[in-house]
Amino acid sequence: MDLPSLRRNPSYNTILKALESLQLKPSSWDATAVPEVTYPEGDATANAFLISVIMSEFEWLQDMKDDAGAVLSVDDQKEKLISEASSRMSERCGRSAAGEMTRTWVIPKSLTLPEIRFDIREPPLTGDQIGLKTWGTSYVLAKKLEYIGSEYLGPIINNETHSNHPKVLELGAGTGLVGMAAAAVWKSNVLLTDLEDIQENMIFNINKNVMTVSGLGGWISGDVLDWTNAREALPSLGSKEFELVIAADPMYDHEHPELVAKMVKRFLKEGTESRALVAIPLRDSHTKRMALRFSTILENTGFCVVYQDHETFKDDWQSKDEVQVQWTIWRRTDVDIGFDGSNSF
Repeated sequence: MDLPSLRRNPSYNTILKALESLQLKPSSWDATAVPEVTYPEGDATANAFLISVIMSEFEWLQDMKDDAGAVLSVDDQKEKLISEASSRMSERCGRSAAGEMTRTWVIPKSLTLPEIRFDIREPPLTGDQIGLKTWGTSYVLAKKLEYIGSEYLGPIINNETHSNHPKVLELGAGTGLVGMAAAAVWKSNVLLTDLEDIQENMIFNINKNVMTVSGLGGWISGDVLDWTNAREALPSLGSKEFELVIAADPMYDHEHPELVAKMVKRFLKEGTESRALVAIPLRDSHTKRMALRFSTILENTGFCVVYQDHETFKDDWQSKDEVQVQWTIWRRTDVDIGFDGSNSF
């Protein structure tokens, strides 16, 4: 739509409708999720309109009644218009400037599963709390889980009785998309874990989507797991062995490859039948080195690759660049090698 000029003294409803049309709705990388009206980040016309709204005194507005018949004062109208314009400006400044948002992530319908929709809350990003955002790797892996399960995890997940639901641990669950998808798609019992600062939002998303998961035969719960303190981790659990350990985009700092490898070794059930599924985006030379380091550590401590593949995806909902993610299925070998290099049989 054409944006109104404030010089023409447009009505409150006209300005509000224009502001709502400028909303950059977050997509989930699906064509169906792209809003009908979008304005690129550098759209000078939209930005100029937003600035004019924020700066305007709106001298021509008068008290009015809303659709419910309640009186909407001039001050209320101004507050609403300026708030909407400020939100549109924040959306154009990137994710870290935007406020809280909820996105719906869709796992497409297949021959054996219905379409699955997860509503995921993402608080504003603060500091280095990247776990408050759903990154592209999580969505790529979530959509791939049915294929991975049927092709490579059949003996683990193909249990019909509730008592035999496979126990799955997710490391660095973040907003929870992958773990919840794994519970729904694999009909499994998934424990999502992350740091304490991420926990409140993760539990919120678990509670918001628990009916979706349970309706498909899965179960989800959440807990705090500090990778630097594995010995005291998950104290409420009787058994700390999991048939499956999964992690999507878990490495950002140089110490993470060793920490994630230790978590896999610590919590993956003994024996050659258990599996670990780890997806690492190869964004740059740093992440490629971490992926190589992680593989080297596991291979040197009693693990081998069952299968490895790559997917191409967009890392962020406003990103134009494509990234490759490397996902690998690991299993234990017959020889258990400790991180100190010692062997046990």
